[in-house]
Amino acid sequence: MTTDLIFCVDAGGTRCRGGLVATSGSTLAEAEDGPCNPATDIDRAAASLTGLWAACAIRAGRDPAAVGDVTLALGGAGLSVPAARSGLLDAVPRFARAVVMSDGYAALIGASGGAPSGLIIAGTGVAGHRLFADGTSIERDGWGWIGGDRGSGAWIGQRALRHALAVADGLAPRDGLADSVFAELRALSAAPRGWIPLLGPERLGAMAPLVLRAAAAGEPAALAIRDRAAAHLGALAGALHLDAGEPLFLAGGLADSLRALVAQRVGHPVATPAADAREGCRLVATGAAPPERVRDEARP
Repeated sequence: MTTDLIFCVDAGGTRCRGGLVATSGSTLAEAEDGPCNPATDIDRAAASLTGLWAACAIRAGRDPAAVGDVTLALGGAGLSVPAARSGLLDAVPRFARAVVMSDGYAALIGASGGAPSGLIIAGTGVAGHRLFADGTSIERDGWGWIGGDRGSGAWIGQRALRHALAVADGLAPRDGLADSVFAELRALSAAPRGWIPLLGPERLGAMAPLVLRAAAAGEPAALAIRDRAAAHLGALAGALHLDAGEPLFLAGGLADSLRALVAQRVGHPVATPAADAREGCRLVATGAAPPERVRDEARP
């Protein structure tokens, strides 16, 4: 079933961004909402996506309940988990059609327009994607903040937290990074022993800018965290094994801060995406780019 309107959504662990667009690409309305990762909080993800749709519909002069002529094109974190994917789609408005892909794949298609390439998306989480000439793709990392997402915002924030707690225990010298982390933590709870239960990937990811600012000021602990993050992203790029001449893109909330460092690690330029994940969603939904078909390479 084809529709004239596409609700294109880039759904991440920190926020989701959406646009109601025509199949030609012209935008009728845009909006933002909160975190949308159904693998970590399906109720919050459903609320964010529903709120995002309502905002776009109202701004476009439509009734949010009228979804029968709209395709949902969703590129989202956590959608590779089958239960999270089906649970989210069951909890949001029933659009005429749903085209679902990972947020990294949507960003890859937006970055290259559907041409063979590689992309590292570095935001709250991290994933590496490569699109082959036959339309298949691979994904590396994307395991989530507990087991993977090396070099991500959540990874950086977790290292900042560990540094601050080492300072609190007298194991490391006090510095500006620790002070800024403590200020963030006190805003969550006045009781230090109450901090940890409140911290998930979203809140840890929100601490990444503290590290980047402290690194820019030359603080050794922050520089070590930032440079290690760039090393992880460079290693992930190497795991994509791009062919000569295939571009590598870096996208996500950390891209501007880490692009030059990642380029140093990989030994060649790292490109700025031509367009964002929402455009990638539109290209897949209209058939201008292939749907996500991940190669089975016997990953465990």
